[in-house]
Amino acid sequence: MPQEYKLLFAGGMGVGKTTAISAISEIPPVSTDVANSDREAFDKALTTVTLDYGRITLPSGDRLRLYGIPGQNRFSFMWGMLEQGAMGMVLLADASRPDPFAELDIFLKAFGRLLRTGRAVLGVGRLPSQRGELDKYVMRLARRKIKIPVFSVDVREKKDVLLLLDALFTQIEVIEEDYRSGAPSEKTDKTHSGTNESTV
Repeated sequence: MPQEYKLLFAGGMGVGKTTAISAISEIPPVSTDVANSDREAFDKALTTVTLDYGRITLPSGDRLRLYGIPGQNRFSFMWGMLEQGAMGMVLLADASRPDPFAELDIFLKAFGRLLRTGRAVLGVGRLPSQRGELDKYVMRLARRKIKIPVFSVDVREKKDVLLLLDALFTQIEVIEEDYRSGAPSEKTDKTHSGTNESTV
């Protein structure tokens, strides 16, 4: 019988959660966007106030349900409820923000327990081309003892979003194999970084 799995897309307001889900969902995404009432803080016409929802049917027949978490702090009371039962998370960041690391830290703290299990991947958008920029995100995660794959992505591109999912599924498979064998793998003890051309 086909199984259903819950996957979260998290990150600050405007990092591309709705766009990422739209890029890969097999159904028109259900979105709860409304007019943004805080244009001074973030110049975006629409913002998600509850969640976004999409769906993918895997080759096995199992269904992957995609949930985009609202990024504003005033909706943080919902984050814990949405996290329950999630198989993993795609965390998104926008490197063009005035202080992208401060925004990222909010989600590293809020979802620290899930992220430290390794069942997650980080996609960084609008990353400067200078060498070593992606490593700064790897180091930021390491400070919180979070070891997950990190990629430079454009969430408007379906192939980039699928790359994130592929890396996440690989990460989860390694963790589950380690659990079954009772022996930790070296792969779970390393944080990966890469470009949108990289694989894990």
